[in-house]
Amino acid sequence: MGIDWPVITQGFGAVAQGGGALVLAWVGLAGLSSWRKQLKGTRSQALAEETLSLVYRVRDAIDHIRQPWAFTGEMNKVERIADETDASFEGRKQYGVVEIRYQAHAEPVAQLEAIRYRVSAVFGEEQAKAVEDVLDVLRRVRNEAANAVRHKALVQQQSARLGRDPVGQSLKPYETARSYLTMAESWIWAGEEGSDPAAKRLAEAVAKAETALKHFAMMKS
Repeated sequence: MGIDWPVITQGFGAVAQGGGALVLAWVGLAGLSSWRKQLKGTRSQALAEETLSLVYRVRDAIDHIRQPWAFTGEMNKVERIADETDASFEGRKQYGVVEIRYQAHAEPVAQLEAIRYRVSAVFGEEQAKAVEDVLDVLRRVRNEAANAVRHKALVQQQSARLGRDPVGQSLKPYETARSYLTMAESWIWAGEEGSDPAAKRLAEAVAKAETALKHFAMMKS
């Protein structure tokens, strides 16, 4: 019985063709997997870079908000509350500048607040907490500005009582109110290096965000 070489050769060709197709399919899948990893890495890198950029913008915003002087034009933008006395309004203007300045930076702040959820989903809670710490400094500054209005009013009230009856009044209520106001103002207005709690907390928060995100921002795709 003779060997049908054409048929056998054709069979080998079919096997080789099938094997080639499998190899091509494997190469294609490997390439697709590599492309997906590269795409994921690129997106993660872009997210980290965007987040750090917003962190720096909010840091600069906080520095601007805390400038220890207020211009007349800024104070004139502070709106008067209905039935507010002249003394109360004038006392509030100084701290109302904080909100006027904040409004100029509201957009990057809102963007950082929104992006922290993506940071949490992609990188984890530790990285999201680092972003949150920066935002917490800004919230503290704004809250202390609101507190300072009340503290200053109380200081003025206690000062007036001492003026009316310096002998019969205790200094303690005045000193307590004054200490609360001083503490609030230490957060509101920038102070000397080493004695500025807000600046110290902000520097720590930004450094924490850099540590948490720079690895992702600098990784090669």
